Parts: sequence; C-alpha cells; structure tokens
Amino acid sequence: MPLAGGTDLLPNMKRRQQVPRTLLSLRNIDSLRAIQFGDSGTRLGACLTLADIAADPRFRNGATALAQAAASVATPHIRNMATLGGNLCLDTRCNYYDQNYEWRKAINFCMKKDGVTCWWRRAARNAWRSLPLIPLPRLWH
Repeated sequence: MPLAGGTDLLPNMKRRQQVPRTLLSLRNIDSLRAIQFGDSGTRLGACLTLADIAADPRFRNGATALAQAAASVATPHIRNMATLGGNLCLDTRCNYYDQNYEWRKAINFCMKKDGVTCWWRRAARNAWRSLPLIPLPRLWH
C-alpha cells in the first residue's frame, strides 16, 4: 500500500481496519512533490503537504481558495504531514467504521470491514422514522 503522509492510513492500521502486507513510501519522490504552473492549468503533485500548499505564495493570486482550504484543515502538525493525494483519495468517514477492533467486534463488525451490515445506513434510516411530526402553520386560505 502506498504511504506518503500516513495521517489516515496509520491510524487505520492501528485500529486494524487496514492491514497491508507491504508499505511503499512515496514521500521522497521529488516529482510527486512538484508544482507546475502553465497556460493550460496547474499540476500539483500528490505528495504535496497541505502546509506546502498553504505556504506557497504562488497560490495567492490564482488559487487562493485552495491555499485557504489547505490552511484551515486540522492542526499544524497534521498539515505538515497530510498530503493532497491522501486527502483526495480519503476513505469515507463513518463513526461505526472508525473505531478500534474490539468496538467493531462488539457490534459484529460493519459492511465496510468484516461484516454484512451498514450500521450508519441503519441508524440514519431509523433516525428519519423516529422524527416527530411537527404541525406546520397554514400559509394559504
């Protein structure tokens, strides 16, 4: 499994959600940290950290929103490690999946890892069913 910043992969490995046989570091591949501005657009390497993007003055003219977004993610420590590629390929967040092994085992796992039930989908469906009916004021005669 490729590894650059590891801010999501390493906690997932710690919780045994992902158990790669081999890790391949991409961190020191210079071409994956490159920024190229051109007439047809900008190319950003997947291993650029969010801190790299937030601090680069070239983004202040044409890609200000990208620099602002990168600067507002998480904490400075995370921004120094988290990569653009990792954030774009981020696995869907789920409160049932993002737990330790023992917790997931206690609920008989989930569809995303070792189980057959999507607990999030079930909880969302039940939440809609349990909403009280609220009388709305009549807006017409």
